[in-house]
Amino acid sequence: MELAAIENVVRVVFPLTMIREGELLPAAFKLRERQDGSEKYISVFRQFAESFDTDIKSFDKGRNLPCCIVNVGEVNSIELSIADNAVVYRVKAVPTATVRSHGGIFISIGGLPLEGCGSKAFESLNIGEEASFHLLAIRRKLVGIAKRRMTTVERLLADE
Repeated sequence: MELAAIENVVRVVFPLTMIREGELLPAAFKLRERQDGSEKYISVFRQFAESFDTDIKSFDKGRNLPCCIVNVGEVNSIELSIADNAVVYRVKAVPTATVRSHGGIFISIGGLPLEGCGSKAFESLNIGEEASFHLLAIRRKLVGIAKRRMTTVERLLADE
């Protein structure tokens, strides 16, 4: 289920190496290759979900991690094109049995889902050797939105 444009999602920045000298790095929005398969979306918490406070506290475990608040409408309206292929960002609810407020930022290029390192989509679209630069551009769009609303889990919960 796609989320409404007025909703906010929260990306917890962990590990802390995703911030350098106070600056949010594009690595904070990187899709990864894992042993169990490629990540299909960037994990976020739905701030307006009923279980948000409980879910984010459980993830944070009192560490007071940095996080950023991202508006769904801003993400969905990102404009980017790579080699004449539109890059589309969509934020959806992805609840799990234990994290009801879980969501994801899904990215596609030319209608193909961007997963993991994006190599399958780039190969299918004949976007070759500069894929890593394109992936950086895709992540930087999210950083541009996220860095405006940086906070910590503790401050986020106190402000509600």
